[in-house]
Amino acid sequence: MSRIVHMLRALVAVALIAFPLSARAQDADAALLVADSVLITEDERLVASGNVEAFYDGIRLFTDEIIYDQKRDELIIKGAIRLSQENGDVIIADSADLDSKLENGILRGARYVLNQELQILSAQTDRVEGRYTVLRKVVATSCQICGNGAPIWQIRADRAIHDREEKQIYFRRAQFRLLGVPVLYLPTMRIPDPTLKRSTGFLVPRFFSDSELGFGVKLPYFITLGEHADITIAPFITPVTRTLELRFRKMFRRGYFELNGAVSQDTLVPNTTRHYLTGFGTFDLGQSFILSFDVETASDSGYRSNYGYSGRDRLGSGITLTRVKRDVFFQAEMLNFETLRDNESNNTQPTVIGNVAYERRYQLPSIGGELRASLGIHGHKRVSLDDVLGRDMARLNLDLSWQDEWTIGNGLRLGLVTSLGLDSYGVQQDSTVLGRTNDVTPAIAATLRYPLMNVAPDGSRFLIEPIAQIAWAGGSPSVLPNDESVSSEFDESNLLSLSRFPVKDRRETGTVGALGFRMARLNTESWSAGLTVGQVFRETADPSFSDSSGLQGLTSDTLLALNYTSNWGGSFMARGLFEADFEPVKTEARISYSRNKLALSGTYVQMRADAAENRTSPVAEWSLASTYKFNRHWTANANVQYDLLADRMARTGGKITYENECVSVGFGATRSFARSTTLVPATTYELAISLRGFSTGGSGKAARRTCRN
Repeated sequence: MSRIVHMLRALVAVALIAFPLSARAQDADAALLVADSVLITEDERLVASGNVEAFYDGIRLFTDEIIYDQKRDELIIKGAIRLSQENGDVIIADSADLDSKLENGILRGARYVLNQELQILSAQTDRVEGRYTVLRKVVATSCQICGNGAPIWQIRADRAIHDREEKQIYFRRAQFRLLGVPVLYLPTMRIPDPTLKRSTGFLVPRFFSDSELGFGVKLPYFITLGEHADITIAPFITPVTRTLELRFRKMFRRGYFELNGAVSQDTLVPNTTRHYLTGFGTFDLGQSFILSFDVETASDSGYRSNYGYSGRDRLGSGITLTRVKRDVFFQAEMLNFETLRDNESNNTQPTVIGNVAYERRYQLPSIGGELRASLGIHGHKRVSLDDVLGRDMARLNLDLSWQDEWTIGNGLRLGLVTSLGLDSYGVQQDSTVLGRTNDVTPAIAATLRYPLMNVAPDGSRFLIEPIAQIAWAGGSPSVLPNDESVSSEFDESNLLSLSRFPVKDRRETGTVGALGFRMARLNTESWSAGLTVGQVFRETADPSFSDSSGLQGLTSDTLLALNYTSNWGGSFMARGLFEADFEPVKTEARISYSRNKLALSGTYVQMRADAAENRTSPVAEWSLASTYKFNRHWTANANVQYDLLADRMARTGGKITYENECVSVGFGATRSFARSTTLVPATTYELAISLRGFSTGGSGKAARRTCRN
């Protein structure tokens, strides 16, 4: 039977093509009507009934009966009607009178649904020129309405106009209600429709209560500057401060940049205008060249922390040009640093730094192996003009290296690396050292690895690999001031390196040996784990390595590194340096879990005091952060940072968020226990309320509620 019905509907559709709804029979844009039955009356009216569908220019109409008056070129729809458009908008009405193009007309008892989110109910809806939808006596909301209950929020207005081209909705004599209670009256009101991504207007306000700044509100206003730029202005006012926050964004055809900043006058630092500015950008110059920049500046050391913008205690700005290809790396950068720390001075810290790095590799099929050539240029300058304290340094490094690896029997792997380093160093404003020093450093290293592999019946792969290396480098330990390689560290990445200094202002010299052991289990279907143990031995100690680097003395501390990942969502990573009696020098660990409703991460850090690394006291702390999603509406976040040496909290915070299809409400609190000359303990409360269903509030489809009955 259903097949016969479909055949009849198809025949009716074919017949109606010969009787187009448009007055012009040859019009290619004529509407098309499909129905179960069709009757043509004596007064040239077409009556279609039973599962009626009309199509025109992406608009679809569904109803039970349509009367088409050819003389007036008009559709008369007496029953319930559903009108859908290509962009997802839907109009449901009790009855309608429309033109044949479905663009102009009147709909009575209409319900207008935009992008399956924002719904507008009206007593009468007029479609004008195919662009405007005019609604009278309207109620607008994105909330699910069950029974006779009032929605969480609604807008009531005498009239609303939806401009489909501008994607804006204009209300006249509007009334905003919460749970049915009027809270705001506006003569005019405008909101973007759900499909508009960017529109000038107010964004979600945020309410704050801070123990230093008091209670206040941020009311951001978003301004579009064409299709590819915008600016956000956010006044922040409390009894303590008058602040204006700014954000500017600009997109180019091959680049992007963003600036963020604020200007304040407050009672924390009276009679002073406080400010900060940060910015970043990146541009594709073609030929694999990328230009990027960063900007950071602040009026004083405590401003960004007082207002919660950033807790960083050093400011860095710079511009970088980079090119990365398969066999070539190039980078040139100019940097500027400013310290905000109480125990550091910008006069005696390197503030202006320049770097150029170039490296190229060549495959040598005739003799085998790989040849690498690299060039490095560096210079840094201090502001101070004092002798020693104002020391400025520059260096030039040229390296040539060759490496290859062979299997020499029974799976034993032999690797060989040779290198030649040519270095030139210059020092100014330091009478204790020579002005210019030139060094030549040849080096060679041989490495033996014996990888043992096995595959288990479940597909797991096991690896056990003992490692040994013997290396020699000419020259003697550097006597130049150590400005760059202050924070050297022994880890898995440099166990087999020719030099374990982070940069080439100095090199390891003499005879150096390394022993290591690796073990791993690999299985992406269940779990994977790895273990690395290593130690370095040298003929002559290098005083440039700090006490906590793990590389001081003739025998290094023992490196122990673990990692574990699983398909059930858990992972673990730990690394530590241990003395001979297994006393830890540096340790760090990270654990995480993410599955279903719970996400959890934790870190632990322990370091000894080290004056060479500007750490006058030891550090030991742990932190924990978690997110739990109770259901699709409720989410809780919590974090805590604990100082083990001071035996007190360093920072705590929490937030709970409720969201559904029409509203998102978040309430959070943060407590900072930091103490310094510029920072004091502070507690901050934040409340953010966002209305869903139009572009500024975001989509709430994922958290849509359902009615029980």
